[in-house]
This record gives sequence, C-alpha cells and structure tokens, in this order.
Amino acid sequence: MSKKSPLKQDIKMLGALLGETIKEQVGEEFFVKLEQIRLLSKRARKKNDEAADKELKELIRTLSNEEIKNMTRAFGQFLNLANITEGHHSMNELKLYDEDSLTKHLTQLTQIIPQLLADGRTKEEVNNTIANMNIELVMTAHPTEVKRRTLLHKHAKISQLLDNKDHHHLTPSEIREVNDSLSILITSLWESDEIRRIRPTPFEEAKWGLAIIEDTVWDAIPRFMRELDNILEKYTGQKLPNWASPIKFASWMGGDRDGNPNVTFETTERVCLLNRWTAAELYYQSINNAIQCISSTSCSDELRAIVGDAHEPYRAFLRPFRARFLETKKWAQAQLEGEVYKSSLPLMEDIEELREALNICHRSLAETSGKRLADASLLDLMRRLSCFGLNILNLDIRQESTRHMNVINAITEYLGEGSYADWPEDKKQEFLVRELQNKRPLMPSNMAFDEECQEVVDTVKTIAQQPPEALGAYVISMARTASDVLAVHLLQKECGVQNPLRVAPLFETLEDLENSGDIMEQLFSIDWYKNNIDGAQEVMIGYSDSGKDAGKLAASWAQYTAQEALHTVSKNHNVKLTLFHGRGGSVGRGGGPVEHALMSQPPGTVAGRMRVTEQGEVIQQKYSTADAACYNLHLYIAAVLQATLAKPPLPKQEWRDIMDSMSKTSCDAYRDIVRGRENFVKYFRQVTPEQELGRLHIGSRPAKRKKSGGIESLRAIPWIFAWTQTRSMLPAWLGIGEALDEALKEGHYDLIQEMIQEWPFFYFIMDMLDMVLVKTDYRVSAYYEELLADDDVKDLGIELRDKLKQTIAVSEDVVAGLSAQEDRIALRASIKVRNPYADTLNYLQGEVMRRLYKENQDGDPVLEDAVMATIAGIAAAMKNTG
Repeated sequence: MSKKSPLKQDIKMLGALLGETIKEQVGEEFFVKLEQIRLLSKRARKKNDEAADKELKELIRTLSNEEIKNMTRAFGQFLNLANITEGHHSMNELKLYDEDSLTKHLTQLTQIIPQLLADGRTKEEVNNTIANMNIELVMTAHPTEVKRRTLLHKHAKISQLLDNKDHHHLTPSEIREVNDSLSILITSLWESDEIRRIRPTPFEEAKWGLAIIEDTVWDAIPRFMRELDNILEKYTGQKLPNWASPIKFASWMGGDRDGNPNVTFETTERVCLLNRWTAAELYYQSINNAIQCISSTSCSDELRAIVGDAHEPYRAFLRPFRARFLETKKWAQAQLEGEVYKSSLPLMEDIEELREALNICHRSLAETSGKRLADASLLDLMRRLSCFGLNILNLDIRQESTRHMNVINAITEYLGEGSYADWPEDKKQEFLVRELQNKRPLMPSNMAFDEECQEVVDTVKTIAQQPPEALGAYVISMARTASDVLAVHLLQKECGVQNPLRVAPLFETLEDLENSGDIMEQLFSIDWYKNNIDGAQEVMIGYSDSGKDAGKLAASWAQYTAQEALHTVSKNHNVKLTLFHGRGGSVGRGGGPVEHALMSQPPGTVAGRMRVTEQGEVIQQKYSTADAACYNLHLYIAAVLQATLAKPPLPKQEWRDIMDSMSKTSCDAYRDIVRGRENFVKYFRQVTPEQELGRLHIGSRPAKRKKSGGIESLRAIPWIFAWTQTRSMLPAWLGIGEALDEALKEGHYDLIQEMIQEWPFFYFIMDMLDMVLVKTDYRVSAYYEELLADDDVKDLGIELRDKLKQTIAVSEDVVAGLSAQEDRIALRASIKVRNPYADTLNYLQGEVMRRLYKENQDGDPVLEDAVMATIAGIAAAMKNTG
C-alpha cells in the first residue's frame, strides 16, 4: 500500500483534530450523522451511485435546523483547513531551502531573461526595463472576502504551525506541543462566530487594507527587491538602482464611491489621515532601526558639514527625521480624533527631503565604510520609500459619470444658461473647454446644491486639501463621452485643486469599449487637453461589467480590440498610455494567472507600465504571508518583462475574422437568455442565493447600484458570486458553446487549433473556459431548481443545463489540443477531492433556502446563520467566490 503524500497526511491529521473538536463541542450522536453524510456523499460521487445520492438528500431533509447549521459549519471548517494545508504545501514546493527563496518565480525569470538575451535583447535593455517598470497594484474593497479577519488570523497561525512542523528539527515533545496548539486553534475556530454581524464601514475596510501592508508587504518589499537584484546581477551583471521601485501600491478603499453612498468626502479625508498615520509609524520604526544600526563615528565631508562635530554623525543626522515622523503621527492621530494639535516640529510632508537625506547618508557610508554596510543599513528603507511614499497607499477617487454631469447641469441651470445635460456632445465639449481656459470661476461660491451634487463638490474640495502624493487617479466609471473626462477636469479647477489628479475614464460596457478609441481621439485632438496631461494618459478597462453586459467571449474580444485602438490613438498623438485593468479574482470578472493574462494583451500595450486591481479574497491569497507576497510580486515582474520585450504575436486577419464572428454569436446567445427571457430574473433569484448575499455583511458597498431594477442594476460581483454558489458558473461560459459550435460547423477546427497554439489571447480564453467547466455541475444546479423553482421557470433551467452540456462537449473537443499542464492536472485532482464536500454543502444550502422560502421559516435566526455558513463553505470548496 502506497504511503500518503505529506499533503494528504496533514489534511487527514487536521480533519481528525476537527472531528475530535466536533465530538467534544456538539456530541457523539451528531458526529455519527456527520460521518454518515460524508461517506454517503463520497460514495455517491466516486461510484456515481444514485441510490447513495438519494439517501444523502433524504438524510439532509431530516436534519433539524440546528443540525443543518452545525453540519454546514463542519464541512466548511474542513474545507478551510484543507485550503490552508494545500497553500502551505504548495509554497513548500516553491521554496529553495539553501537560498530562502522561491523557485518558481526564479525559474520563470531565469528562463525568460536568457531567452530574451538569446533573441537579441541586450543586458542593458533587460535591466533598464525592470528598473523603469511602473506596475501599480490597486487594492480594492470589493466584497468577495467572506472570512472574518479574526478567522484569517487563526488560519495564518495554523499555516505557521504546519511550517514549524515541517522545517524545524523538533523533538517528540515539541511535536506534541505543535499538535496541541493546532487542536486548540481548531477548537477556537469552531467556537468563533464565522458570520459578520455588522457590515464594515469603508473606513474599516481601509484599515483592513493597511493591515495587509503592515503585516506582510512592508517587510516583503525589501526581500523581494534583494531577490530581484540577485537575479539581475547574475544575468545582466548589474543590480537595480537604489531608488528603483518597479512595483507600487495604491488603494480604492475609502475613495471608491461609485454606487456606494457610505463613502463620503469625510471618509476620504479620514482614510488619507489614516494612511499618513500608518506611514509615520512605519517610517519612525524604520529610521529608529537605522539609528540603532549605524554607530559609525566617521563620515563624509558632505555629512560632516551638516552635523558639525557630532561624535556619531549618522545618529545626529537621522534623529530629527525620527522626531518629525513621531510628530506627524501625533498630528494625524489628533486629526482623526477631531482634535487640534499644534506641532512643535515641521511635519514630514516632502518625500524629496527624506530621499535626499537618505542619499547623503548612503553616500557617506559607502565612501567611508563600504557599499555593503551602506546597503545593509539603508537600502531597505530607501526602497520602501520608493514603493510606498509618505502615504503608504495612494488613494484613487472613483465616481460615476452622471454624478459629475448633474453638478455641472445644476450650475448651468442656476446661471440661466440652460440644461447642460440636454446639450449635444459637441456643445458640452465647447462649453467645458471654454470654462477650463477661463480665469474667472464658473461655480458661484454661495450656490446651494442638492445632497448628491453637494457630496461630489465636497469630495473635489477634499482633494484640494490633500498633499499631492496622497492621491492617485480620478477614475470615472461608466465613462461614455469625451465630455465626461473634461467635466472632472473642470470640477477640479472650480474647487481649487492646485495639483489636479490625472483623470482616467473607465470603459465598461460593450458599446463603451467599442467607442473608447474614438473618445480618446476626440480628447487628444483638443489643444487644451493635450497641453494639460503632460504627455501621459491612463485609461481603465472594465472586465466585470462588460462581461455581465455581453458575456465572457464578446467582452474579452471587445477588451482586446479596445486596447489596440487606445494604443494606436495614443501612439499617433505621442501620448504615453497606461492601461488600468479592472480584473477580478474570478474568470467572469477577468481573473486568471497574471502571466497568462498579460501575455494575452495586444502587442505594445504593456510597455513596462500597467495598473491592475487586486480584489477581495485575492488580496488575502496573494499577500497574507511574506512568501506568498514575494512570489506574486515576482510573477508580475516576470509577466510584464515578457509582455514588454517578448511581445505576443499580432493576430492574423483570419483569426480576427473568426473572433468577430464568434463574438457576435456569443453575445447574441448570451443576451437572448439574460435579456430576452421574461422569466430569467425570476429564475436567477429563485435558484441562487442572490438575495442572501446582501445579508452577508462582507463589504460596505450595497449589492446593487440602484435600489430598483433587474440584472442591469446588480453589481457584477454578486451576479457572479451567486452563480458560483450553485456550481452553474453561468457568466463565464454562457454563449461560448454556441460560438464554438458554429465555428466548427463552418469547418474552422484547424484554424481554432492554430489560434490556441499560436495566439496567447485565445489560448488564455480556452484555458480559462476549461478550468471553469471543470468546476460546474449541472446535477447540483438541477437540485436547486427541484427544491426552489416555480413551475413556470423550470423550462428555462432545463434549457440552461442543455446549453452547459453542449458547451462542455464542444469545449472538450476544442481543448483536446491544449497542453496537459501540471496546473490543470492538479486542479482536476483538487476538485475531485473536494466534490463530495462541495456536493453536501450545496444540498445543505438548497435545503436551508427551501425551509426559508417554501416553508415560510424566513427570519429563523438559526436558518439565517446556516445559509450564511453555506455561502462561506461553498466559497471555500470552490476556492473563490466571484
């Protein structure tokens, strides 16, 4: 009999500890039922045993409400423990013990760099490309992290204990201590409330984002940069410059007000203060460490001229900066508490002042004590300053386009100039440009606005009060015209913003993506605009809403062609374009491996620059440990380097033609269902837990942009989240089956295979489709329908399952040519192991929803908790939410 792998051994061990906890906390009788259900589910799945599946459903039907709640918690807890263990072992496989580094990203870079050099790129090109990269990771508070922070901390401790067990030579007594600690943590998890009882405020979300920086990323950045230095020195003979910072961080938490009335101008002001407080605290500690480290008494003439005859010149030079950071922290704290603080020292507000001070110290140490000591003492601090600035996270502002239009409309009507909102686009542009150039103010100082307009004005006035470095871009969601962009520029002028934020239109729907090139052409053709953007433009590409609007395939092609058009327009006008990718964690929202995603972008559109959102549970997955953070940061470097210097091929015309055709077919098929069926919304709301997601308190943002309306008003995240829960995954595949089937019937099989093999963009689409379809299960979605759907929507359910089966069949035919990657094999193996647990959770969720809505038990607190627990458990089973 073969020995179980270390991964399986650890999962079995943690599962046994969980079982002991459940026996102790709930009782032996319940544990017997739990095991009976688990074994029935395994038998039903492994042997496709219909009798076992029927018995399982019947047994679940007999459970009391309290038993259902505890059953759901048990399966969810086990899946979380399995995820922790898988993550731990996956990181183990990546570690190089002798270098305390990670093999996979090193392997990628050590493959990519030699290949680039062999293809004719010079060492200088490689080094300069990385040194001048501008990758900005924008952390957002999109509500997809279903686990409470207290549970995440406990999960991290379990992972650390597993690490201790694996990487330290422990005595039998120490091993028992680790096992006891694991048992205590698992008991604590069971005793903890998994459900958020209060919806977090935007300020609390911002604190959560900063905690990720403080806990791991602050320390991971210097380590990541040292690893990068070592790789570059090996292959190019040069390290990065001291102040190089290829990766930076920004945030939407506290600045993203699109459809979220909880984000106000006061929120933005408080978050900016919180960022400054956190920065002051972290830099105070870092400078204090440098003071303790540098005890040298000799220094350069340059430094001596500043400090005079101080015995320890470096300490004398750095102490005032330490004191000023402490003073800045006290000032920010007082501001947050609504108090007045009279500072006795100048606050730390000028990043160049600190940068020059560190340069002086570093030069002096290198001159008198050698570069090694200089780097060891100060380089980490210098690189943190380059990465995080004096505010840790630059805060973007996001608002919906019509909110700006309404403000300007109110002004024009107040001044008797008519209704701006009713003007044609050319008249709007003419008016906005004229007022942008006019030295007198347009907006009367005493003008009264309605509540919504006043909030927009107050937000822009808040921007005017912040240090320039505190803020990032002003993102306009649902941008549709050139006037949408000009309007934000005018509002900044009218509200006294001395250092205007760059304005980034966000193109989200299919139509807006298709028009994006023309819109930017109009803007670049306006002299005022061209003269005021300093030769650079940021444009955001929407993934979530375009997918919800047109389906995955049509949206993907529209995103690709929009980027091509934007790149061409920008190049023609000699404007440096930065594309901001609003990618989510799930495939339906543009997710997937970053290296695949970047290589699938149009040639020339990356060019060493990119911004990308890091959303929801993805933040925790990527940055919860230093190892994971370094690994993912290296993935971005490798992907951007390859996309910049080893550009993907230009698509052939026949590839474009078939994509145009498949995109139209896919979009029509998708919209025929989502928009064309009168009972589609009713079906969606009956057979998915969409209504329950609004009660989950997993984010400050409402589930809808507007209180009324159907699918069009629903946010893309709960839209996808709900379908993921029922294993339908509908947004990620609906329409693609028809498109592929039509292409095959027209004799394009060989052409499609060529596209898969030679075009990264199309390979990525098919690879992601394959991954999504593996996670679907039409038997499970049929179960929800059986329990919950009214008779008048059941025909639609049958049709959707037929479409899913058709998509699976045609996809299996098409992707047969895909290389059998290790990741795909591992994914299938992982899903196979999880299916019995996921099946049970789906059956439990369906039964809870039946009791809530078919037996009129809505409002029962035990069932309400149970349905929340099923949502978290299924998310753990799927390893994502949506």
